[in-house]
Amino acid sequence: MPDMEDPSQQPRKHRIIHWNPEDEEAAEKARSSRRRLITLSVLAGIAVIGVVSLIALWDNPDEDAKALATRLGVMEEELPERDFREAFASRSKADLEKANAESGLEKIRQMRVNHPILTTKLVSAERDYIQAEELMRRTAYDRAYVSFTQVNAQIEEFSQLVEAKIATQEMYDNFLIRVDELKPSKHLKPEAYDEAFDAASAGKQFLMEGSFTASESKLKEATDKLQELSDAIEQFVQTNSALGHRYIAQGQGAKAIEAFNNVLTINPENEDALRQLERAKNAAEVFTLIGSAETQERSEAFEEALVGYQKASEIDSKSAKAQNGVSRVRRKIENRDFGNYLAIARNAESKMRYDEAIKHFRLALTIFPDRKDLSDAITKATEDKRQNDITTLISRAYALENDNRNWEGARAIYRQLLDIDSELQPAKDGLLRTGKVIRSILRYDKYLEMSAIDAKRLKYLQARQSWDQAMQSKPAYMELSDEAKRLQQHLITQSRPVPVLFISDMSTWVSIQGPTAKKPTKLKESQINLLPGDYRVIGRKKGYEDITYRLQIRGGIAQTPLTVICNQKD
Repeated sequence: MPDMEDPSQQPRKHRIIHWNPEDEEAAEKARSSRRRLITLSVLAGIAVIGVVSLIALWDNPDEDAKALATRLGVMEEELPERDFREAFASRSKADLEKANAESGLEKIRQMRVNHPILTTKLVSAERDYIQAEELMRRTAYDRAYVSFTQVNAQIEEFSQLVEAKIATQEMYDNFLIRVDELKPSKHLKPEAYDEAFDAASAGKQFLMEGSFTASESKLKEATDKLQELSDAIEQFVQTNSALGHRYIAQGQGAKAIEAFNNVLTINPENEDALRQLERAKNAAEVFTLIGSAETQERSEAFEEALVGYQKASEIDSKSAKAQNGVSRVRRKIENRDFGNYLAIARNAESKMRYDEAIKHFRLALTIFPDRKDLSDAITKATEDKRQNDITTLISRAYALENDNRNWEGARAIYRQLLDIDSELQPAKDGLLRTGKVIRSILRYDKYLEMSAIDAKRLKYLQARQSWDQAMQSKPAYMELSDEAKRLQQHLITQSRPVPVLFISDMSTWVSIQGPTAKKPTKLKESQINLLPGDYRVIGRKKGYEDITYRLQIRGGIAQTPLTVICNQKD
């Protein structure tokens, strides 16, 4: 990256110069006005040259134009005759470079320069661009191409200088922030602080003069010196922090407080030091509790030792010694309990108390979850319990079937057995067997109920049919209840025909509709046996109105004679 002056010269030491943003803005406005003035002056000069050339060339254009160009310092070379295609190619190349230069100038004009060296560079690029445009106007495309190429190089150099200036300024700003942070601790390494300050002052001077590379070098030197001070601060903090932790572990709270206060004088917001100060206040009490707990632990009074370590940990939650003591004693308690659980489980297993064995195997497994032998022991005890449960449940189900006729209870046990082993054949057979009996009982109860309902409705035929179906469904071991026996006797009574005397005039057709139906017939007197039930007796005679009688026949009840004669004419 080019510099504006030789960085090899030894710069004088300077104080850091702080720029005034308002003066800088004013300077920027002045430089912008100066750039516009220069541009307008160049354009006005070109216009004057054009006017003078026209006047001079009026009588003898060729000779007078050359003389005018000589007087103005513009040397115009004689353009040789060229092929049209070659000239077109030269102009195309020049146009391309011109477009790039125009775009580049537009971009760098928008950059915040804020530096006289950069302003000079920008003016130079603007001037060279105008001269290259003049060459294009005179159709000197090859020379214009070269000029525009140089302008593009200037634009690239200018962009790099702006980036370097911004980067160097950022380094300086960061230095100011960092030096302000470390200033309270400069007494830990004052020579590094002073050297950093001097290097930064020199870097600032180089920055103002436009020597960005030299400025960057000095600012890096200043940053390195600040790092030396930062390292000294870190070492001081680490040393006092380590001492404070050691004093807390030894129960020397006062010394620990002094060490952590040293840390806070350097860094008042040091979170570790602030926390350790609180610990140091209780260091003596925690030290005593831990000592007592260690004595109880050696005596295998593990529960008492655990309480002591826990109290110490509650007072000082950051005490590693208390936390380690809690973990260690808990492990010892677990080892002791593990041995007890395992012994109980083995004993229960030998006596076929499988639930108890499984429970204590699992308690042992919670202590050592990775012990495969415990998992295998649980698996074996579970299978032994399963086989024992199957045998016990089958015996209980058979007893419910054979002794108690408790089909629902037996069926529930068979379902439980199938939950244990879905392929257990005795359970499948028992489920089918009890299901068949239960369905038979349900059918029996259903038909018996239907028979009783029909009997109440005097529908004795349906009642007898339902009774017969109930008897077909009734399991052989079941006996009729008293209510069923009364229903049976009632149905027997209502199944016997009752004699009824019908009287007519031998000209009326008499028909009977009901349980015992009779087709129309003529009669004088006739005794007909009818089953109990509801009947409708109809009499019809040509030329006379039909007559209808409702007749209820009940078993065991004598019926009066019924006269059926149509005697009412239509």
